[in-house]
Amino acid sequence: MSTQSATGGATLSGIALDEHDRRTASAARQVKAGQLPEHRAKRELLPWQAIAVICAAPGVLTEDVTDYQRTIVHYPGNGAPAVYGHLLSEQDARWELACDLCPPSVWRAALGKARDVALGKATTPERVTRARNLCILARALDVPLTAASCARPVQSERKAA
Repeated sequence: MSTQSATGGATLSGIALDEHDRRTASAARQVKAGQLPEHRAKRELLPWQAIAVICAAPGVLTEDVTDYQRTIVHYPGNGAPAVYGHLLSEQDARWELACDLCPPSVWRAALGKARDVALGKATTPERVTRARNLCILARALDVPLTAASCARPVQSERKAA
């Protein structure tokens, strides 16, 4: 997984952090307004936390990733004693933490749905950028394409005709 995208220099970690922050802020607003219970908001944010962790988004569960790196104990077998002090690689620790937060099938589905919705709403430059970034993120994380993600966008000029 390359952290540098081919378009505009956006990094996966930056895209993931932006999406995580947007969704966290939206959930906080909904909880504050009484539209969403706090426990449900936390549950709905888990896929985005997992994505942010996998993409090494700065500041998202950084201490937890470090803890996951240190937890490995190797049991060589054949009567040999356990070996302590092995460290998981940072990426492996990120993957393990993300899987504990949310199963890959769930965060992939959430990302695929968000990508498809963003593509359907890509009518302004800001929305086009967000849709493009979600496509970059989905492609990097092997989220499969759907019919909605492959459909030609509806152009406003064609709607008027």
